[in-house]
Amino acid sequence: MNNEYSLNLTASQAAQPHMSQMPQAPAQQRQQLRLSRLPFGINATMPPPTDPQRFMQRVDEVTTLQRMLMDAQTSTVIVTGNPGAGKSTLAALLFQRLRQALEAGQKVPSRLIWLEIGPYTTVPDMIAAILNGIDAGDPGFFLLRPEQQMQRLFEALRDPERDSLIVLDQFEALLYPDDIQPGVAARGALPLFLQLLQHDLGASRFLLTSYSSPFDEYAENTRVRSCLVSRISIPEGIALLQRRGVNGSPEELSLVWQRCSGHVFALALFSALLQLSGVSLSYFLNSDDYQPMWAGDVTSHLCAAVYHFLNPIQLQLMRALCLYHQPVPLPGIMMTITGDANFGGQTFTVFEHELSVLVQCSLVHMTYNHEGMRLFMLHPLLRQYGLEHYLDTQENSPSSSTSSTGLRLVPRFDSPAANADALQAALSQAHIRAATYYQHLAKETIHSRETLSDIEPFIAAARHYCLALRWQRSCDLIFAEHLHEMMVQLGAWNTLIGLYTTLLPPLGVISRSDQGLVASYIGMLYGRLGDFQQSQGAFAQALEIQQQVGDQQGAIATLVNQGEMWRLHGELEQAYASFEQAHELNAQVQDQQLQCAIYHNLGLLYHSAKDFEQACNYYVDALKYATDDASQSNKGMILTNLGMLLYQQKQVREGIAILLAALSLRQRLHDPSVVALEKFLAAIERKLGPADYQRLCQEALELQQEVFSRFTLLNI
Repeated sequence: MNNEYSLNLTASQAAQPHMSQMPQAPAQQRQQLRLSRLPFGINATMPPPTDPQRFMQRVDEVTTLQRMLMDAQTSTVIVTGNPGAGKSTLAALLFQRLRQALEAGQKVPSRLIWLEIGPYTTVPDMIAAILNGIDAGDPGFFLLRPEQQMQRLFEALRDPERDSLIVLDQFEALLYPDDIQPGVAARGALPLFLQLLQHDLGASRFLLTSYSSPFDEYAENTRVRSCLVSRISIPEGIALLQRRGVNGSPEELSLVWQRCSGHVFALALFSALLQLSGVSLSYFLNSDDYQPMWAGDVTSHLCAAVYHFLNPIQLQLMRALCLYHQPVPLPGIMMTITGDANFGGQTFTVFEHELSVLVQCSLVHMTYNHEGMRLFMLHPLLRQYGLEHYLDTQENSPSSSTSSTGLRLVPRFDSPAANADALQAALSQAHIRAATYYQHLAKETIHSRETLSDIEPFIAAARHYCLALRWQRSCDLIFAEHLHEMMVQLGAWNTLIGLYTTLLPPLGVISRSDQGLVASYIGMLYGRLGDFQQSQGAFAQALEIQQQVGDQQGAIATLVNQGEMWRLHGELEQAYASFEQAHELNAQVQDQQLQCAIYHNLGLLYHSAKDFEQACNYYVDALKYATDDASQSNKGMILTNLGMLLYQQKQVREGIAILLAALSLRQRLHDPSVVALEKFLAAIERKLGPADYQRLCQEALELQQEVFSRFTLLNI
């Protein structure tokens, strides 16, 4: 077992925000404020609807896709095409066919997993969701190195008893993150995952949907194939319109297909437009008023027309939904609209009805979590249009005009761009309401913080504050709710780097002292991920800022974490220099927690150098400083490393005595990273056998006080 990580240094001087009390929801409404409980970082685990009454079943394309996937020389198929071409629906149709075949006992993959990737999904999030979906989850997965995570996935997929089809919908969110959400950094070992997709996965297969493929399918010995979705045929287009209630002659419906270029989402938008507007098909096709709609970017113009004909409640719902990149329940939408948790009764019923109309029109996508909670989100094209035209309203819209008969029917399809400052101000206020909803959700529903899903509402709130340009408020929330400590312990390092990156220039603006602290944390996180170049750059930035603002405690913490980075990289002399510099600075500050961290990390350093006597001395010195309640988690880590050292030195009973004390302490503190110690002890039990292991533990417990006395650890 490798040494445990060093103490996670946090700055006690981090700004603590004043968190105002948010209004309480009535008891009836409070029951609806529940966590979505999707896998961490995943947008959906269910495919979009494929109702034959409203969606073309595309039998030929689905059959072709299935044959490609079942080819023995293929591991991955990627469905490509422009936004709105129907990639997700095609994948969902195949997924539904295979699910029915599985229920009928036919020979298909025994596990079918659907994961929708979002703009904040990291590669570890995705892999963890896959492993959990195929019953191969690992509590300590996030604490593994990227290479180990990938190996764990590879072995699970090749297990004959876990033959699986994994659909990764909207995979472009991982491939091209800046196209969706600028500033999202450190998304994980994507190159390693792309390599895995090209290996022989046994009976398992991947199906991806994306705008384009990152692979060269013409390369030799490739196991990746692509399938382009461009447009549907005229007969399919006519049938789709008819299924959605568009009545017209074959010539009229063919003309709609032609003007929409066979684009599935454009055809769906047009059918929704007819349903919402009450305008006749012939008027849309033939009147001079609507000829501009059919020129240029037809899909965007149809979005404009749809928004124009929304009623006031529908418009509020769409404006709220365009703020979210992940599915959200109706109570969240309502609170985003009103800024108040006190809603219910008739108001809630009216909004629920109008939302169902939008779902029926395929303008809003509805999905469910494992508990059956309904979640809602917009198609990316509608979301983007809604954000760009957030200021437009039906009462005072620059994008509408009257028809030639004087009726106010026609949107302006060449409307000028909104004032950038006014648009940002409006969006900022809306994102603040979204952040308030997530904070309220967290306060109402989270009673323990043991998993990443437990703190996901706080993470979402911090992101919305960043989108509202309230970076300092986001930073204060992260520190006040101790998100850093828990996310580090649980291994959500990529997610945390993404959060921190949006706080720093050029993307964000926070106080100078917090900039130093955040840069130091980024350096530590990159170091743990093995990206030492990024780590060193962040540490240098942190030290420069901390020296400028006179933050000695922050500089000491940075030096300790920088030394740990050097140790992990094998640069022991440079690590020692960082620890010595930190020790000299702390002689002036006399911070007990920092001194504990310095000694602990020096112990790790000498442990790595196999100077076990010196390492033991530093571990013991560190424990002498870990005396207050705030140091209990650090004490558990130090005891673990001391016990490991003794065990490696063949002092088996003494080592087990201390490891059992560490185990008890860390379990009592609900330390998520204790899983590594649990695995180590379980490995010893397997090696010795249950009876001999129990005998060893009993002897170690009887020896425990003597061991503590030897190291003057009587207070442990």
